[in-house]
Amino acid sequence: MDRFDAMRAFVQILDSGSYTKAAQQLDLHKATVSQQIQQLEDKLGTRLLTRTTRSVLPTEEGLAYYQHACSILQQVDEVETLLRKGTSAPAGHLRVDVPVAMGRLVFAPEIRSFLDRYPRITIELGCTDRMVDLVHEGVDCALRGGPLPDSRLTARRVGDLRFVLCAAPRYIEQHGLPVAPDELSRHHQIGYVLASTGKLRPVMLAKGAHKAELEVPARLVTTDSAAALSAGLDGLGIVVLAEFVASHYLSSGALVRVLPGWNCPSLPLHLVTPTTRKRAARVQAFMDWAHALLLRRLGPQLDVR
Repeated sequence: MDRFDAMRAFVQILDSGSYTKAAQQLDLHKATVSQQIQQLEDKLGTRLLTRTTRSVLPTEEGLAYYQHACSILQQVDEVETLLRKGTSAPAGHLRVDVPVAMGRLVFAPEIRSFLDRYPRITIELGCTDRMVDLVHEGVDCALRGGPLPDSRLTARRVGDLRFVLCAAPRYIEQHGLPVAPDELSRHHQIGYVLASTGKLRPVMLAKGAHKAELEVPARLVTTDSAAALSAGLDGLGIVVLAEFVASHYLSSGALVRVLPGWNCPSLPLHLVTPTTRKRAARVQAFMDWAHALLLRRLGPQLDVR
């Protein structure tokens, strides 16, 4: 067994969501890919993947292995590229766009590591919650949450971003803590307008087979995730926040989970590039770095499928 080939097959299965798609993308027979995974699991002495009739999911050990494997394969690919091209390395100006919270909490604190690794690249980091048109605005790569109806984009799925329903203690002291979803109609929310639809995001909850889409009055509506967080911390209403944004405030007690037995729907997260544009080495380098960064920094707040 070639360990790197098996590692690459494992990563491709999780990226694509199936053995069949992974085999097609690697130009291998499905049986070969299955054998590689079996040999890899035997070598490691643990199960990495759980297969169902509809999907392939990582075990806890598989998720940890995936996160490290992405980083290792990225480094191997970089070394091989350098050796093939001599002293050449990715270079040029790169325009990327990420949501505001992602830019502030995840990308900005780490961007130095990317620039140190690729000294010949300059980067323009756009942070916005609106739906950027990559083709018309000349953006090389964007991090996008939600469905991807735009056929002009090529996407790499990162995982599913989890969300939580929460409120500040100040709000709870004034209005009480709801104990059932139907009580939310008597509360106030901080409404968030989705850039993809221009409409107010509904409050949706699920518990097992039970699902609820709730009408919660909004005294404040915003298109800015940072503004929604600030208003939530100020006790202006119940608010739905990405778990990676809320986790620090939940740990400190500045926010409290509302209806913790119920889950908010997760949001698929993709790195996207224009299909109409040949992917330059600097874009590929950023996508690989960003993918590994998101897996490392978001950790438990990201479901990898």
